[in-house]
Amino acid sequence: MTDPIVLDGATLTPEAVDAVARRGAAVALAPSRNQAAREAIAALLERGEALYGATTGVGALRDRAIDPAERERFQWNLLRSHAVSAGRPLVPELVRAGMVTRANQLGGGGAGTAPGLLDGLIDALNAGITPLTRELGSLGTGDLPALADIALALLGEGEVWLDGQLTAARAPENPIHLDLRDALGFMSSNAMTTGHAALLAVDARRLLGSWLGVAALSFEALDADPVVLDPRVQEARGAVGQATVAQRMRELLAGAPFDPHAPDRLVQDPYPFRVLPQVDGVAQDALDVLDAVLGRELNARPENALIHQGRAFPTGNFHAAELGAALDGLRAAFAHSASLIAGRVSALLDPRMSGLSPFLAGDPGPDSGVMMLEYTAHAAASEARSVASPMAVQSVWASLGVESHASLAATAAVRTAELLQAMRVLVATELVVAMRALSFAERRPSGAGVQALFEAAVRALPAGGEDRAFGRDVEVAIGVLWGGL
Repeated sequence: MTDPIVLDGATLTPEAVDAVARRGAAVALAPSRNQAAREAIAALLERGEALYGATTGVGALRDRAIDPAERERFQWNLLRSHAVSAGRPLVPELVRAGMVTRANQLGGGGAGTAPGLLDGLIDALNAGITPLTRELGSLGTGDLPALADIALALLGEGEVWLDGQLTAARAPENPIHLDLRDALGFMSSNAMTTGHAALLAVDARRLLGSWLGVAALSFEALDADPVVLDPRVQEARGAVGQATVAQRMRELLAGAPFDPHAPDRLVQDPYPFRVLPQVDGVAQDALDVLDAVLGRELNARPENALIHQGRAFPTGNFHAAELGAALDGLRAAFAHSASLIAGRVSALLDPRMSGLSPFLAGDPGPDSGVMMLEYTAHAAASEARSVASPMAVQSVWASLGVESHASLAATAAVRTAELLQAMRVLVATELVVAMRALSFAERRPSGAGVQALFEAAVRALPAGGEDRAFGRDVEVAIGVLWGGL
């Protein structure tokens, strides 16, 4: 049995979020600063100081005073009135990603929320209890609707997923008393979007690794010139991501033969091979940027007001502008790579570039070969590009103009998930075509880093050069690359 992932408010990573959200890893809360923050809130209120979400309403109602006698009812009202998520239910792994993120943030001591809510998050994660919440409601200025749903479920209202079944939430054995600023303290966070983005970062890095492996097979199938990967070429540009991708490609192709003096060799290969480091290097850089942002967001104290050293600081730390921009950047970068991958598929089908039969057909004419997989590849690339437009060009005006800007980071995360799904199909399509090209060329790849992928594809994909329903081959290739995701 593995040790639980310790939530200390400082060291949570995307990989740890993935382990909790998708693989059910246990969590444990390190000694937290939540109680100290709660005591600071109580002291502030005892002195008669104003505190947003405790002595005042929220949003445009911040000018409305809350009588101390109404504080408990106010906290319940805040949760219920903010529980406005709508649309399709979020899959449990996305909710769990948000829950573990919020538990880690709360431990940092910026909220001072009811201890029962923090402990309830930990207990629910470890028991496999996942509150029901839905996809629409967040504008990227705090994931208030989903976090309200989660808090209410911990208090015994709403529904939860348990063992794959939807059931009514149960009230905790030890009732949780809401007071002070418990409701807003729990909700004031972008934890749901951050958790989703953490899973996307893990998926995107895995996708990049897979598509470079497939690209290496295409290099060998086309007998493309690896000189474009030479370290001296990368040094002449000085781009970090480009150099990283080129190094990985050199590792994948290590030992692969190449004859620059072979008959009919062109002086340069087409763009999908020649500019791979330059284009995919941008994707590498975008991933690194997203990881850096997530390192901050997963361990942030995003609450408004922030409780720190006995004071309450009004803040906009819940605003996910930086995270939204990183997700927008990732989609833009990956969309460029999607076009390049589709271009490699076209190159492998072109006899002028491959030296093989048109469309890798056994008997061109009566046989069409994998002609139509070019359509599949470009359709997937088009799908990826279609969701690459930045959410940063949009915004909203809410709460009577008090909240006059939004990052829409939650929507950026949804669009990013759609892009990654389209690119999985695209990369799997290239794998099918590259394997067929290698077979027609009677060439076994020699690159040290592609042997495992090649062998797995040989075992899984149908052999033979006849026409068949090649869409089924693509589905098999998805399983080879990602276990059928």
